[in-house]
Amino acid sequence: MRVSSAAAGENTYSACDFGSGHPQICITAGIHGDEVSGIYTAQRLIAYLKTHPLLRGSVRVISIVNQAAYAAQSRRDPADNEDLNRIFPGDPGGSPSFRLARSVYDETEDAAMMVDLHCCGGHGLPYVLSVYSESDNTRSLVSSLSLPVAIHSQGTGGQLFVEAGRRRNQAACIIELPSAFGRGAINLPLAEQCLDVLLDLLRSQGMLPGERQGKSPVLLGKLQDRETPQQGLWLPKAQKGTWVDRGMAAGELNGERICFESEGFLMSLRPAAFLLDDENWLYTFAPKGLR
Repeated sequence: MRVSSAAAGENTYSACDFGSGHPQICITAGIHGDEVSGIYTAQRLIAYLKTHPLLRGSVRVISIVNQAAYAAQSRRDPADNEDLNRIFPGDPGGSPSFRLARSVYDETEDAAMMVDLHCCGGHGLPYVLSVYSESDNTRSLVSSLSLPVAIHSQGTGGQLFVEAGRRRNQAACIIELPSAFGRGAINLPLAEQCLDVLLDLLRSQGMLPGERQGKSPVLLGKLQDRETPQQGLWLPKAQKGTWVDRGMAAGELNGERICFESEGFLMSLRPAAFLLDDENWLYTFAPKGLR
């Protein structure tokens, strides 16, 4: 293992490199400092690769990209309050976050494949996020990740995986892990599952011994949220992680059925709750995949 450090102003990160040559795979985590389950997964991958040498190719792991945000347990760097994952490829002459984005963007330019680890809401399921319809390279990468579903991203600019794919034609995606509840809390079961997914990716590329153990994900469309302006008692009736049909009941709000407006896959569902404000999320689902 080779460890190198890079500084972008006062924000310093370390990259751990294993092996040499092609294919080159880069794993990043901690772009958002409070998404610690991905950070833990990346650190577990580093520990694994220390004792399991690669058969070919190279892997670079940056386990905490945004050290300043991590220290504050914040999504953003307190120095400038920028969302790092909205400003790639960055600017070497900009504020601390813009300088960090440029440094990380340059650090990852040689990778053939990039997987960025993030955390989503605690009520959901793990999934792959990518713009798989835009690139055969990215679609191939997504198919090598052994998670149940892959979601098509909205493709918002400034995200590392979006800019890497569109500007440099790299195969790039995000793995979203449902977060644990509490400051600095790690979702251990899903972090370990994510580690298995990354090891399976390396097996699929012949970089680790053994056969790939999982299956390719089902390709789904862009996430759609259902919210309600009503207040009152919400009782869910559906089950996340299942296919739903148009007209099927998602739950009841004040005794009235709330039904799905189209068919899709139910990614997350709000538990039973009293809704006490004007904008209340009920569920998130994804339609069938894009071609």
